[in-house]
Amino acid sequence: MTLPVETLQWVEPNPIEPPPWALELAGGQRLVAETLIRRGLTDPMQALAFLDRASYPRTDAFDLPDMEKAVLRIEQALARGERIGVWGDFDVDGQSATALLVSALLRLNADVVFHVPVRARESHGIQLASLQSFLQQGVQLLLTCDTGITAHESIDYAQSNTVDVIVTDHHTLPEILPQACAVVNSQRVAPDHPLFTLCGVGMAFK
Repeated sequence: MTLPVETLQWVEPNPIEPPPWALELAGGQRLVAETLIRRGLTDPMQALAFLDRASYPRTDAFDLPDMEKAVLRIEQALARGERIGVWGDFDVDGQSATALLVSALLRLNADVVFHVPVRARESHGIQLASLQSFLQQGVQLLLTCDTGITAHESIDYAQSNTVDVIVTDHHTLPEILPQACAVVNSQRVAPDHPLFTLCGVGMAFK
């Protein structure tokens, strides 16, 4: 049910008093300091790593389950000259992830095509009819970004038609993972792992 706009009310968060160290790290910007605390960054070193990329501890991408499988399959596709299809999403995260993957693959001289669903027609996810049309472009390896973790039917269809699928996603894991060649999802690591909170484009970058 959609509520009339006039009945909606913006609810401001309760004010908080950020500690002095947060204000100092934020350069005196109170809103930034408050946001750090609201996001649970209550340790000065953790907050510094969030604000300053030079202080951020690098984390091995291969900590992510199935990352090695994904890399090996992509290397195989590049060596064989297979056509790689990148399937993204229409939001900012999905479009950024799609652009990153396509750009990187092109720099590796890959034969690559991509698809970003039209929201009004396809909605989120990997709709089977759209996938069937996309695969007709000769896709031999399907690489998803910011989507795919619950697309069991579409992934099963692709795999059954000799198209390997690599899922990269960050959304909540289903009880049963899709039967893809590799499932690379940030939520497959422990909640306290540095990679757990990565978004879709973060997963694509890794």
